[in-house]
Amino acid sequence: MIHEKIFQLKSGREVKVIVKGYFLNDSPELSTDYEILIREPREKYFRAPIGINHPQYWKMKRSGTQQAKSILLEYSGISQKHINQAVAEFNRIVSFPPAQIGMQFEKELV
Repeated sequence: MIHEKIFQLKSGREVKVIVKGYFLNDSPELSTDYEILIREPREKYFRAPIGINHPQYWKMKRSGTQQAKSILLEYSGISQKHINQAVAEFNRIVSFPPAQIGMQFEKELV
């Protein structure tokens, strides 16, 4: 299941947080992960906060998963509070019975 939340910053930048939930190898527990994309006021589409031409790109690629996520968070302009809000919304949606039925069906397909 995927949940997308867009935050509007004071600078005019929009930040999209994409929360993804999936089951891991026969585990009944739902694991979540998130992705961050940004869009400046003059841009048409969302993009990654740090592209290949960004000075911090190689630093991010060499770092661990958690450190890379914190670098992305820093350069996107949102806080961990925003991420927590998007994940909490995702968890609320997943807790609805119809969503649980859909997640169970998805688990059986995998």
